[in-house]
Amino acid sequence: MSIFELIKTGGWVMVPLLICSVVVWAIVVERALALRRWSEQNREFLLSFTNAWLKGDREAAQKLCQTRDLDIAQVAREFLSDKVPARDLVARAERKRLERAQELRRFLWILGTIGSASPFIGLFGTVVGIIKSFQAMAESGTGGFAVVAAGISEALVATAAGIFVAVIALFFYNMFQVRIGKLQFQLKLLTEELTENVTSRSV
Repeated sequence: MSIFELIKTGGWVMVPLLICSVVVWAIVVERALALRRWSEQNREFLLSFTNAWLKGDREAAQKLCQTRDLDIAQVAREFLSDKVPARDLVARAERKRLERAQELRRFLWILGTIGSASPFIGLFGTVVGIIKSFQAMAESGTGGFAVVAAGISEALVATAAGIFVAVIALFFYNMFQVRIGKLQFQLKLLTEELTENVTSRSV
């Protein structure tokens, strides 16, 4: 049985499950690329900034901060400014880190929602399939597997599809939660390292 035939067998309940599946994979690809790009860009910036700062090239460090649109670059740019006390800058850096952590979790609530709702959608399809089986028995006036086969098949396919979509959604939801937790810790370390490199002033 082809995938199209399998979807057709599952009935109209397969439509929302198919939409949920497409949404899940779209979020997975988008978040995977975004998290990877974020991690690489921040590491690259800190390495370049640290090299310039340790060489005493303050102008190159400032130019690097101005040309990079990164949270850690904004933090570094503020640290290089003499307009704000260093203590306030440390507090700003912490707020920026918390804001970025929230941004990194964007769309994850959708994965969690789909992971929780998909089994119930599949269960609804199961109930619909069983109802059709009993209706077929009532209309024919007889029992037997041939009479209820279509309804049972629809019920089983819908159940399997709902569980499959839920497993995929929850797997990536948990994976991204762990990944983002590591990135939060990485950002904290990067910010602290940046603070140590820049704050020749007392905090």
